[in-house]
This record gives sequence, C-alpha cells and structure tokens, in this order.
Amino acid sequence: MFFSGFSYHQQPGSPGDASAAPSDDRDHNLTVLLTFGIFFSFILLYLVAGVIWASVFTACTVVLSFCYLKIRQRAALRHRAAMRAARSRGGTEAAVVLSAIPAFAYKREGGIGGGGDATGWAQCVICLGLVQVGEVVRRLPVCKHLFHVECIDMWLRSHSTCPICRAAVQPNAAGQPEPPPV
Repeated sequence: MFFSGFSYHQQPGSPGDASAAPSDDRDHNLTVLLTFGIFFSFILLYLVAGVIWASVFTACTVVLSFCYLKIRQRAALRHRAAMRAARSRGGTEAAVVLSAIPAFAYKREGGIGGGGDATGWAQCVICLGLVQVGEVVRRLPVCKHLFHVECIDMWLRSHSTCPICRAAVQPNAAGQPEPPPV
C-alpha cells in the first residue's frame, strides 16, 4: 500500500499477524480518508470565505463609489445654482460698479518705470496681454491695479474682488475725483 510506511505494522511472522493486518489496513484507509476529507474541507472553507470576502469587499466598494459620486454630483448642482444666483443677483451690482469706475486711454509718463520714453507698457493679468499707450483701460480705485476695459468688465460681472490682490472693488464715493493715470 502507498502509505504503509506511515502506520504501525506488525512484522511478518509475528503472532497475531494474520488477524491484525486486515483491521490495520481498514483503520489506515479510514485515517487517510478522514485526513484528506478534513484537509479538503479546510481548503473549500478557505475558498468559500475568500469568495464571500471578495464579494462583500466589491459590494462595499461599489456602494461607496456610488455614494461618493452622488455627493459630488449634488455639490456640483449646488455650485451651479449658486453661480446662477450670483450672476442674476450681481448683474445690477456689477453694472453699478462698472459705471462708477471710469475708463480712460492709457498713457505712460516719461520718467516713471525706468523707460524714459512715452511708449512704456503695463500688463493686464487677466488676458496676460500688454497694455499699450492709447488703449482704453480701467484702474481699480482701492488697489490702483490697471486692466483692459473688456477684461476687467468681464471679471467684475462674476467677481467682486481685484484679480491680483483680491481687494474688494468699490467705486469711489460721490464727489471724489479719480486719481490721474500713471
């Protein structure tokens, strides 16, 4: 037999050898069968537990992903609604602010900025373009930053702060003259 070396056998020729051998083989076969049965039961139990764990993990991942996406979708909807409300609310406020900030043709003074000539430049940080002499610009009253009229008008329709320093944009009080352009 295959596993005969793993069990106790009586030596041939010893007393009781003829009667002990069939019982020993049956006991040995039963032991081997039970051992393999228990071993495969544990393997099946391990595999079933793994499948159950993988199923639970996958289900939890799907549910959490769905919840996360729903939360993001709701936040995006709230954000869009807030932006629409701000646009509808801020339309008249933006018009008041824009009408109170005068537009003027840009000119650069000769000795300021190190250029020495009257063809100096400034940069509009909204469009990243150069402001050339003669272009129409607006200077914000609080922080004195300079922008193209088209750029700052579009910005102020959706924001109430300066694009550079985030200072609140407030028009000059009635009767205060706008400072001269630089």
